[in-house]
Amino acid sequence: MKKILVVLCAILLFTGCSCSLNDNKPEEAVDTFFEKYRAKDDDIITQLVDTIENEGLNDDAKKTYQDLMEKQYDQFAYVIKDVKEENDQATATVELTVLNYRSAVLKAEEELKSNPEKFNDDEGKFSEEKYMNYKIEKMQEVTDTTTHTIELSLSKDNGMWKVNQLSSDDISKLHGLY
Repeated sequence: MKKILVVLCAILLFTGCSCSLNDNKPEEAVDTFFEKYRAKDDDIITQLVDTIENEGLNDDAKKTYQDLMEKQYDQFAYVIKDVKEENDQATATVELTVLNYRSAVLKAEEELKSNPEKFNDDEGKFSEEKYMNYKIEKMQEVTDTTTHTIELSLSKDNGMWKVNQLSSDDISKLHGLY
């Protein structure tokens, strides 16, 4: 799961920062950034699939995890609360409301601590696959949301604003894992 988060960070770095030709205000660049996720932009989905492919999950788990991330992209909401602009730099304070996948991860971790044998294979050894399947199953049950505030850093390049790389905490917030 940590590997997935790291690669999702890379996705945000390389595709999330792309701006349209109309991003001549910081607010427009923020909208473009988030709308790429809502629209399930081809680049976002391709990189998501590539990331999941390298995670060692079985085919069903890969598909389910992709569906969970796409569900997050469908359902998250954001409100730009404030923008402070100074020369070619800006900071946008954004309130994000996302599915609270972190609650499911915590439940899975607690279950692992309480009943580690539940995740053993037929030989009595810990099965990462069983544990990941359980964690994903718990994530599928999530209906509650959580709200976070993030500070997006933006830069102006050739007259167009772009969102700079997010911190790992902000990436976790965007994906409901914080």
